[in-house]
Amino acid sequence: MIRAKNGHQEVSTSHGKQLPRLKRIEGQVRGLQQMIENERDCVEVAHQLSAVIAALRRVQGNMLRDHLRECANAALTGKLPAAKARRLTDEIGELLAKWG
Repeated sequence: MIRAKNGHQEVSTSHGKQLPRLKRIEGQVRGLQQMIENERDCVEVAHQLSAVIAALRRVQGNMLRDHLRECANAALTGKLPAAKARRLTDEIGELLAKWG
């Protein structure tokens, strides 16, 4: 379980289920290194790069979704004060804007 370190003690989210995905991505990255060492075709490498990027975005999206769920739950149960809920909303909005 990971507790938010930026003043969101009321919200904790377990991201452990993302570790198998990250380990799989790590293997994909090693495969990419090997492809480059073996001077594989650029298009093949580009396809694998796209797959790694998509996998990382899925992990990012899953983590954000889980965190949003916990924030909403904390807000609805009264464990998250309104001012902190607004600050969290702003932070998440900024993160989503970076994706765009």
